[in-house]
Amino acid sequence: MAYYDLKKKPALTTKEGEKEVLYPQIITAGTIDAKELLDLTAKFSGFRKGDIEGVLISLFDTVTHLINRGFRVELGEFGYFTGKVTSSRLVEKNTDIHAQSVKFNNVNFRPSATFKKALDGKLSRSPTIGFRQSSNLSMEELEKRLIAYLDENGFINIVKYTALTGRLKWKAAQDLKFFVEKGVIASRGKGNQKHYIKTKQS
Repeated sequence: MAYYDLKKKPALTTKEGEKEVLYPQIITAGTIDAKELLDLTAKFSGFRKGDIEGVLISLFDTVTHLINRGFRVELGEFGYFTGKVTSSRLVEKNTDIHAQSVKFNNVNFRPSATFKKALDGKLSRSPTIGFRQSSNLSMEELEKRLIAYLDENGFINIVKYTALTGRLKWKAAQDLKFFVEKGVIASRGKGNQKHYIKTKQS
């Protein structure tokens, strides 16, 4: 499950006399880096990690080559990549600018209808936390702390995990679920007795 919160519309985008409104904004549960993405893809697909990494490197080289030649590139069901250009200055006449001052500076990504349709997961409003904020440690750092604790203590529960990482309880629950699905830990017990231990592979 993903969480969202309601944010106030920025003052600069609110017209004079318009009532202040709120809009929903997704709350990220953390960042999955390239290594973790490769590990998870290999685990769930059955393909070898090295093969997946090789394909990604090849795709990166091919896509950038084609964008540099002016093509819009469709990447499967993900969507389309298109290059963006900028100039060193603005001009009034098209004869006042030279090719040397125009260069690529960014990439536009347009998700496909299939990709957007696939984003149909459950959403829940984030719990009211008041002034408290959850730590923003990377998943790699969270895993390191978790494994180090388990190596020393043998098991951990959600209360100990929140104290160890500074994560709020609802984010801690997401973290632990992620590490269970990744195969790093296994859950034991139910309710207040629920705790987590290392798996043999970790």
